Amino acid sequence: MTLIGKIFTVLILIMSLVFMTVAMMVYATHKNWRDVVKGDGAGSQGMEATITEQKANASALQDEIETLKTKLEQERAARVYALAALQARTKLQDAELQRLDQENERLVKSEADMKILLELSETNSKNLKQEVAQLRGDIKTAQADRDNSFGEVVLLTDKLQQYKVEQDRLKEREQQLVSTTARMQRVLTAHGMDQYTPVDGIPPQLEAVVTAVNDNNMVEISVGADDGIRRGNTLDVFRGDTYLGRITIKETAPDRAVGEIVRDFRRGLIKKGDYVSTKL
Repeated sequence: MTLIGKIFTVLILIMSLVFMTVAMMVYATHKNWRDVVKGDGAGSQGMEATITEQKANASALQDEIETLKTKLEQERAARVYALAALQARTKLQDAELQRLDQENERLVKSEADMKILLELSETNSKNLKQEVAQLRGDIKTAQADRDNSFGEVVLLTDKLQQYKVEQDRLKEREQQLVSTTARMQRVLTAHGMDQYTPVDGIPPQLEAVVTAVNDNNMVEISVGADDGIRRGNTLDVFRGDTYLGRITIKETAPDRAVGEIVRDFRRGLIKKGDYVSTKL
């Protein structure tokens, strides 16, 4: 409740007391007047006492009213001061509101500019995303090409290494062949032969044993076509250091051959288990 409301409440209370007092005075006066009409002398003195009392009450109420008026004036002055302060604050707030309006307008304009920039940024972002996607595809393609190229390089490197190893082996083989050719040339020269001497009838150098002998001067030996034996080849037969004769190959199989004993070279009886060899 405000101060003015409190003042009005007090005034109402005071007026109520005044009216109650007046009513009591009227009632008392009515009673006193009736006593006066009846000729009661004491009623006059009772009325004067009541009037005196009511005057004292009225004076006290008047003093209280003056006090309340003084308080009301003080409250009014305080209200005026508070109102002036409120008006000053209102002016300050108006100025602040105006400043805030200007700031709001600036922010709205800035927001519009930011929206434009945001739209441009979104457009640039979309373009960049497309470029990034394209670049990622290009990178994947480049990586695949690089991997393929790397695989090819590794494969070519392996092949080159193999070729180098093969080249070294061939060089070593060439040196071996050169050495072998030189040795063979010396052997051919020692036996009165050269590279043009026919050798189709000469059997390869080998060692075998006689596996069977029949009565028709036919001998079976333990080597055959797989070992290089051909029809017409001649082989010498030994038993230890004893020369027994020579055979001429008539038939060949993959793992054996059959030869006929040459009578002109026969030096002994050929038996199963005798040693057979070829010589230049």
